[in-house]
Amino acid sequence: MTVNPNGAVQVGDFGNPSVLSGKAKEVISGGQFVFTSGATGVVGSGADTFATGDVQFATGASGANFVGIALETVASGALVPVAIDGLHIVHCVDTVNNGQDVVCNNDGVLAGVTAGQVIGKAITAGASGGFCVVQIK
Repeated sequence: MTVNPNGAVQVGDFGNPSVLSGKAKEVISGGQFVFTSGATGVVGSGADTFATGDVQFATGASGANFVGIALETVASGALVPVAIDGLHIVHCVDTVNNGQDVVCNNDGVLAGVTAGQVIGKAITAGASGGFCVVQIK
């Protein structure tokens, strides 16, 4: 996946960033799109049944399985913080115009409105192979 060479670059978080930490199922680079992956039935009905390691992240997020953007580069098995909202500089795999809804594939964002797969809105425009600012939701 082509990612920002500077890693995850967050340009705004609206005051309180929404960051979810979990265990990396593989090596994850800062700036990569991630999804949650792991066993079912590990969390019960009480907060005391939940541990950060119950959430597991993997790379290759695209479409409806996108959860967020890894904020750090980590080894497999390490805890990785993932931004689940905010403004981020991301790679464009197609031309994106400001104001357009965007979807993602493993390589970056592109304009699109496929139901259930929109990850956010382009705040700035970006050419294919370049970068744009996206508000992820």
